[in-house]
Amino acid sequence: MKIKDSEFIKSISINDQKIFFESKNELVFVGRSNVGKSSLMNALMQKKDLVKTSSKPGKTRTANLFLVNGKYHFTDLPGYGFAKMGQEHREDLDSLISWYLEEKRHTIRQVVLICDAKIGPQQTDIDMYNYITNDLKLPITVVMSKIDKLSRSDSDKSKNHTEKTFFGARVMWISSTKKDGIDALRKVLWEELQKTK
Repeated sequence: MKIKDSEFIKSISINDQKIFFESKNELVFVGRSNVGKSSLMNALMQKKDLVKTSSKPGKTRTANLFLVNGKYHFTDLPGYGFAKMGQEHREDLDSLISWYLEEKRHTIRQVVLICDAKIGPQQTDIDMYNYITNDLKLPITVVMSKIDKLSRSDSDKSKNHTEKTFFGARVMWISSTKKDGIDALRKVLWEELQKTK
C-alpha cells in the first residue's frame, strides 16, 4: 500500500450518540496504554506527528479517525488498562472501546491489537483478543511492538510465549522506531482492505 495522503478527520467521545460516518474500508487499532499504538499508526501512515504520541499513558481519551488516500479509515481507539487513571475513567474508556467496536463490527475490515513485546501479552490483552474474536467475530492481526528493546534471547522467549498465548492468530513483530516490520504489516493490512466484504 502506497500512502499518498493521510489526514485527521475527527474525534468521537463516549458522549456522542452515534458515529457520524460510514466506511467499509476501516482498520481499527487498539491496545493497552503506552504500547506504542500512536507511533505505529504514524509509521504506517508515514507521518511523524499525525497521531499524537505521549510518554504519559492514557493520553488518548477519544476514538480518533484518520482518512488515508481519500478512501480508507484508520481509527485509533483509547488505550485500556491504565490503572492510575481511576476506576470511573477506565470504565468510560472501556465503554467507548466496546461501543465503537460493536457499532462498527459489520464494516470493520481488521482490528489491529498491539501488545508490548518487552513485557509480553497481559491478561487485559488476552481478554481483548477473546472479546474481538469470540464475541464480535472480527478479523484480527496481533502486533507485538517495541522489538528493538529486546535482546535476541529475550526476543525468542517473547515469540514463543506470544505464539502460545494467541495460538493460531496472525502475529507480526515491529519496531516503529527502526521501522522493522512496518512494510510487511502495511502489506498485510492493504490485502485485508482489498478483500470483498
